[in-house]
Amino acid sequence: MKKWLLIMTIFTLGFLSFQPKHGSAQSGQSALQQVKNYKIYYSEPTTSILKKLRKYDLVVIEPQLYTKEQVQYLQESGTIVLGYISVMETPTWNEQRTELLLESDYFKRNENKVHYKQWDSYLMDISSEHYHQVLMDEMKRQVSSKGMDGVFFDTVGNIDNEHLEHHASIYKKQLDGLLSFLKKSNQKFPDLLMVQNWGMETIQHTHPYMDGFMWEGFDYNEVSTDEWAQVQINKLKKIQQMGKTQVLTVSTQSEQKSKNYAKKFNFLHYHDKKSYDVF
Repeated sequence: MKKWLLIMTIFTLGFLSFQPKHGSAQSGQSALQQVKNYKIYYSEPTTSILKKLRKYDLVVIEPQLYTKEQVQYLQESGTIVLGYISVMETPTWNEQRTELLLESDYFKRNENKVHYKQWDSYLMDISSEHYHQVLMDEMKRQVSSKGMDGVFFDTVGNIDNEHLEHHASIYKKQLDGLLSFLKKSNQKFPDLLMVQNWGMETIQHTHPYMDGFMWEGFDYNEVSTDEWAQVQINKLKKIQQMGKTQVLTVSTQSEQKSKNYAKKFNFLHYHDKKSYDVF
């Protein structure tokens, strides 16, 4: 009997020692609401970089550069790992995805593809059912199969930027396509956390699927006095108060002021004055 109690005690202590540093989310809440700090890092990891990343509660990484074992190494310290997936753009460097695309997956304006020279990427048509499958296959291959905790949906804001003000019917079609994709993704990967980057109008519709929303460019000198930014802050506060979606902010200027301003609204803040890939 004493031996059995000793074994159970050891097992219990061992289990507790491996509890994630962010704790478990309460009912109806995202685990992201327990996070205290995070880091964005898109470059290839080294042994030294991995050791630094695992000190954070949450990291956003480029999943194609990581092995399943490296992801597990990060998670051993309780770190939540989110894999980057570009939704509304396909960069040319993502050859695995490009090989799977059909012409109908690209968004075309005046019968021409929309190319972003700065990023060497193309605007996609999220209303395409085939493109939905391409994205979900990528999520399975690069995120789910590697044991990551969630996915970071980048470039969602392109729907607002490209269509909202001048193309209402196209905006609706793209928004409906995005919602359809998110519904499928949620059904296929119910355990994956989902975070959206930008898309201030779009998040008003997508937030039921989102555990987090990221606002890059949350610099105090800009957002504290800008009327549009104040409106967005109030909208995001309401979404966050619903209990599921955590708001994450990023600044590159006025570190302490930006951090304090974000804290005022219970937003989780991250400052990086140089580059995401520099510690």
